[in-house]
Amino acid sequence: MRTAVILFVSFLLSGGSVLARAMSVGNLRCEYMQNPLGMDVPQPRFSWELTSAGKNKRQTAWQILVSEDPAALAKGDVWDSGKMTGNETNQIHYNGRLLKSFTYYYWRVRVWDEQGKPSAWSATAKFSTGALSASDWTAQWIGDTDVPPATSGVDSTGIPPSPLLRKEISIDRKIKHALYHTSALGIYEAYINGKKVGKQLRAPEWTDYDHHVQYQTHDVTGMLQKGANALGVMLAGGWYAGMRWPLVPYGSLTRKFTGQLVIYYEDGTSETVITDRSWKYLAQGPIIQVTTYGGEEYDAKNAPQGWDKPGFDDSQWSVPTVYPDVSASLCAQLNEPIAVISEHKALSVRKIGEHKHIFDLGENIVGWCRLSLPYNPGRTLTFRYGEVLNDDGTLYTENLRSARQTDIYHPGTEKRTDYEPRFTYHGFRFLEVDGLTQAPQPGNILGKMIASSSPEAGTFVTSDKDLNKLWENILRTQQGNMTSIPTDCPQRDERLGWGGDAQVFSQTTIYNLDMAGFYTKWMRDIRDDQLPDGRLPDISPNDGGWMAFYGAPGWADAGVIIPWRMYQNYNDIDLLAKQYDAMKRFIDFIHRHNPDLLWRSERGNMYGDWLNGNTIVSDDYPKTGGQVPNDVYSTIHFAYSTGILAKTARLLGKESDCAHYSALANGIKQAFVNAYVSPDGKIEGDTQAGYAMALEWDMIPEALRTKTAAHMAEAVKAYDYRISTGIHSTIRLMNQLSDCGYADIAYQLLTSRRFPSWLYSIDQGATTIWERWDGYVAGRGFQNAGMNSFNHVAFGAVGEWMYSHILGIRPDESRPGYRHFTVKPLPGGGLEWVKGSYHAITGLIEVSWTDRNRTFTLDVTVPPNTEATVMTPFDGKTYSVGSGKHCFSVKY
Repeated sequence: MRTAVILFVSFLLSGGSVLARAMSVGNLRCEYMQNPLGMDVPQPRFSWELTSAGKNKRQTAWQILVSEDPAALAKGDVWDSGKMTGNETNQIHYNGRLLKSFTYYYWRVRVWDEQGKPSAWSATAKFSTGALSASDWTAQWIGDTDVPPATSGVDSTGIPPSPLLRKEISIDRKIKHALYHTSALGIYEAYINGKKVGKQLRAPEWTDYDHHVQYQTHDVTGMLQKGANALGVMLAGGWYAGMRWPLVPYGSLTRKFTGQLVIYYEDGTSETVITDRSWKYLAQGPIIQVTTYGGEEYDAKNAPQGWDKPGFDDSQWSVPTVYPDVSASLCAQLNEPIAVISEHKALSVRKIGEHKHIFDLGENIVGWCRLSLPYNPGRTLTFRYGEVLNDDGTLYTENLRSARQTDIYHPGTEKRTDYEPRFTYHGFRFLEVDGLTQAPQPGNILGKMIASSSPEAGTFVTSDKDLNKLWENILRTQQGNMTSIPTDCPQRDERLGWGGDAQVFSQTTIYNLDMAGFYTKWMRDIRDDQLPDGRLPDISPNDGGWMAFYGAPGWADAGVIIPWRMYQNYNDIDLLAKQYDAMKRFIDFIHRHNPDLLWRSERGNMYGDWLNGNTIVSDDYPKTGGQVPNDVYSTIHFAYSTGILAKTARLLGKESDCAHYSALANGIKQAFVNAYVSPDGKIEGDTQAGYAMALEWDMIPEALRTKTAAHMAEAVKAYDYRISTGIHSTIRLMNQLSDCGYADIAYQLLTSRRFPSWLYSIDQGATTIWERWDGYVAGRGFQNAGMNSFNHVAFGAVGEWMYSHILGIRPDESRPGYRHFTVKPLPGGGLEWVKGSYHAITGLIEVSWTDRNRTFTLDVTVPPNTEATVMTPFDGKTYSVGSGKHCFSVKY
């Protein structure tokens, strides 16, 4: 007995307990989503995470149970996988009975650890299916009958008012659950009994509507009641028919809606309510006009009171038009919806004229403002949004180009004013309100930031407040440019899915947020937009107004590079398989038009290394020498994307393709060296960008790498240790300076306060990343207003370097999805401490380090079922570690 007690005490002192060391299963997800609704995937993928306080904890087997009835889940009557030997915790395909449409399924999982001990069953998760075949969707498309032109409006265009749709139904039984599947050509808000369905905004979001239209699914069980119920819908043009005028890219101003409400009753019966001619239609509701770029005009006098509640008299409403020939395929939305992700109180308000005031929200956000007044001003209110102010304190809007970013509110008879727009959005820090008849307070305005609501994955904080601010600015910029697609900017008359900006920023985005669902969706858009000749789009979705923008090096490559990022970070082979044909046809197109294996600028669309140093306007900055020659730049992309295609072919078991494209990639590299690299390692153009990109993507023979890296460092010195790179090469410059032994120069660039630099914009008050290094220069003023966004993602790609080098967390594509990863922190820049984390698909990775008194201390937390290679600075040692907490110390 005494021996047993001693052993037990020893066990506790060693940090263990029976409960603490037991493996537990959590964060169950299906197709990257927690409890998703309306899925149209016949064999969805499951994933989970493991937690355990012990070290070197591993999963050796797993078991999944699936049932339609949570009470019968123990039987696994839909699927019982049985005990499956394996350590995989993600990308596991459902393999049970054929799933049924419009049905709830419940599932749970348990695992066995390295000692063969089973865990407890996880908490129960669920998912529901939508239409698993096209015939299951019986709802009709209904909408505009006669489209009346707007008589006034923000843009004074022909965009018609927003229509209303409604229908009443009666329920006489107790509801078990009800799922509402809805979509639109345009954008919509659905209502039941006077309340908005869900928190999603701008649904069904932006796709190439000629190919796919997403539908959304909501559980509306709690919104329905016994007796009379009212279904209501408000429509607007959105990206489909209200982005800009006069271009109507998808062919029509007629907004359309389709919906299928499936009600399951406790008695075992069910009922489906669909959109058809039994609905009622009103051509003009309170929204007189709305466009994405222009803004919204709202007349409260036109709002039919109670139109979305039971008992409303709709006898004067008409019958909607039914559209039987809509060709686009409906598909479930399987990424996080656009929603309000944060609210921002105005910090100050200042009067600039009679009835005119400017509110400062303190941060450059994307969305709109809600105005709350305890009175009715009795006059029209005009809201103008802008990112920055002119030197005289007025709103700067010249950089918006034709986008007016203006909302107009006409009050009705209400005693107090509460207004916010629904179907537009703006990029802004400042709001000008004209029409207030009483002195406002900052609290009258509340800013609402909207974005695709991908959960945060990374944290990053250091002893340097400026670097912390830079990281915050990068994250805010990323979220501000995630409105269903990765946009370049959120304010001017553009807001498009430019591939170049997206692919250079992609690893940063993945470190910051869980981007798996978001990029899965956008890759389908890119596949939809591919041309028959194989060219991938530079912009996606391509709405028909940008047909010249295809096949550009660095932009079209997004359709190759981002799927590979998805594989590296999320172990997603499925996406590579879906993308493979598109990738292959794209590379084949480049090869056909460049048989000498040099992708020359005269042989296709070309933007080059966009916004390089040659575009900077300053008397003390070199006027030339910043731009890498286009042929050098393009050929590097040709080789890199071809190499990705070869590796993808190998993963998919396409050995013949793998051999072919591997040889092609090697041939491109050799042609590059022959044409552009001199025997001393110099690259044609002698630019920071050319050296950085060639080193990053393995274009330089091993014998020349040291010499080429030295030329890169000299190219930075030639610019007085300032950046001359554009959006494609800046992150590659930071990476290669650090990896090639010039980390001191990388830190010098990062912490510089001279422009071009990241901290220069912060010193000017920036709260997001600027499009141009010199967007504003004190004494000179603003850059060219034709292209001068103050919320632009591309130069924010330095966030990748901050995570992978300062914090030191790096994925390992040989064991993707962070089954194995590297931690290799790089001290410097005067930093005394750094702390951060990354929530990988396999679990939470944590890293912190201090560098004080010539002692470097590193703490690393490795999730269960994963391994890490830890490389400590100063002594150059390497450690291989399993799960658990690990501490390393180096004196130097």
